[in-house]
Amino acid sequence: MKAQNTLTFIISRNYGHPISLSLPVWRVYLGVVLLLALLAAMVVMSILFLATYPRMLHIEQQRDEFRKERDALRDQLSSASQKLFELKEERFLLAGANGEGAGKRAGRARNGVEAASDYLPPVQISSARTTVDRRIVEVVFRIVNQGEPRRNRGGFLFAVFEKRDADPPRFAVSPKVSLNDEGFPETYKAGVRFPRVRKAVTYRRRVRRQNAEDYFTHVTLFLFSLRGGLLVKERFELDRELFSKGRSARATQVLLKT
Repeated sequence: MKAQNTLTFIISRNYGHPISLSLPVWRVYLGVVLLLALLAAMVVMSILFLATYPRMLHIEQQRDEFRKERDALRDQLSSASQKLFELKEERFLLAGANGEGAGKRAGRARNGVEAASDYLPPVQISSARTTVDRRIVEVVFRIVNQGEPRRNRGGFLFAVFEKRDADPPRFAVSPKVSLNDEGFPETYKAGVRFPRVRKAVTYRRRVRRQNAEDYFTHVTLFLFSLRGGLLVKERFELDRELFSKGRSARATQVLLKT
């Protein structure tokens, strides 16, 4: 190796022999070039990050807005499902009172056609009871399958305890969720997730009264599908005496549909 093609580095120490290191000139130049290239790449990446960060932040904000809009549309769909459900109930009761419902259903059965008003949800609530024990109010209800188990895929459930004689009406819901003025859950996915019901399954939900004098007049059970459609809405009237007895002892009432 020629002397003019070699660089020698000598490190002197306070004691001992000095340390010398000889490197070819091309290796030193190559190392310097690689270091400069690495520093340049880091500078370029930093500049690109600073240039694209506002855009990334804007995209993230847009995504959050789209999510909020999606949730709002789902809530509107849930409210529309509730109104449609109540409208079908009213039309069914009106048709039954006029003696038209049975005739129409029989005619459709003869023709082999089933209208949307005859649709049966895949699940229903077969029984329910409420228990009051001092400050705790609990509802226990049974969800049963209707027809083939593959028709239902589970969903979400809520129990809304209502004090309808208050002005405005007061509600206590389990699990916690925002309610509209009519006591309807605004976000169905906040409910308790129940799986596919093959035969029957029992659930219990409870809320706490604010004081010993507090009471509820009704309890409404909501069952939503996985996509937010209202499957079942059952309202039960509660006996006022249930809360009087529950102050000193555990009191239970078997609920009947209203």
